[in-house]
Amino acid sequence: CFVVLIDGKLPADQEMKPKKKRVGNRMKFVVNGFVYHNNLIAGNPPLRYLGCAEHKKSGCRGRATLPVNAPLDQLRLTHEHNHPPDITAEEKYEFVNELKKAVRTMKYSTLKSVYETVAKFYPRGAKEITFMSIHSSLHRWKHNPAM
Repeated sequence: CFVVLIDGKLPADQEMKPKKKRVGNRMKFVVNGFVYHNNLIAGNPPLRYLGCAEHKKSGCRGRATLPVNAPLDQLRLTHEHNHPPDITAEEKYEFVNELKKAVRTMKYSTLKSVYETVAKFYPRGAKEITFMSIHSSLHRWKHNPAM
């Protein structure tokens, strides 16, 4: 699942149905600008144990728990983050997803033109994720549609 909450609530313009996103076999959650990966489900009643997605990048030890099948407003922070929230996390996720779709459908376009076309619709995502930082992924997605 990929879900975005602002101050514990869904934005008024966002549907209640969460966006699904898997990272490997782990689910991904965005809450108040912090991105979490589902590390483990355990206990009775079962709880999701979530870890900050910035762990490798910044050494963040941010952690949270969430009852399985519970709304995200029941997320409980168990360890603070060592970095500020990423207010562009949702747009970056959408930008990358649209790039994946576009590079597969615009088969005869250059990677740069695919990037520039999608970037017009996601300017904040494009500002954070430059062409040079994602061009090898674009190449991989174009030639391996299973990814």
